[in-house]
Parts: sequence; structure tokens; C-alpha cells
Amino acid sequence: MSDVELVEAGEAFTHVAVRGKLDAAGVGAVELTLTSQTVARRKPAIVDLGAVDFIGSLGVGLLVSIARSLRGHGSPMAVIASGPVRAVLDGMTVTSLFPVVQGREEALRALGVE
Repeated sequence: MSDVELVEAGEAFTHVAVRGKLDAAGVGAVELTLTSQTVARRKPAIVDLGAVDFIGSLGVGLLVSIARSLRGHGSPMAVIASGPVRAVLDGMTVTSLFPVVQGREEALRALGVE
């Protein structure tokens, strides 16, 4: 089962962690929560995919949608990813919408909220 944990909802940024798979079922399970915890806050966001072991096209589409919505509010997004998930994201053009980074400190630097 895929789920989302709100790690931090501060004044300067939001940090959420996703666990599980971001396949069709996983996206269905997390889409509303992930969107409400990022886009609705209208703050720079860190989306941590460190505990995600698979991302499909619907998962990438969800990240793109969130990044575009946040950008519309003037807020950037950074994604923490490694392994196969990072390889998928690096192989796509999504890095023009959001940086894919190794960890929280790098994400904070990328968002400009150190």
C-alpha cells in the first residue's frame, strides 16, 4: 500500500514523504493527500520518494502536475529520489520542472530556503 507522510509543514516550506509504489493503484491511493499537502499550502515543497520502489508514468504525471501547480503559485518543488526511481526521473524531461536531488539538505538549497 502506498501512503504519504507529512514530515514538516513550516512557514518556509513543506516536506512530504511518499512510501510504496507510484503505479496506477499507488497514485490513486496518494494523489489527493499528496496534492492537498503540497499544492494547497502554496509553499516550496520537498517530495521525498526515498521509500518509493517503483514509479510509473502516472506517478511521473502526478509529480509534473504538482510542480506546475506550485509554480503557478510562485513556489518551487524539489524531489528526493535514488536508485531506479531516480533513474526514471533523470531519463525524462521533468528536471526542467523540478530538481531531483539526493537528500533534504540538497533539496532545501535547491528551493532556496536553507
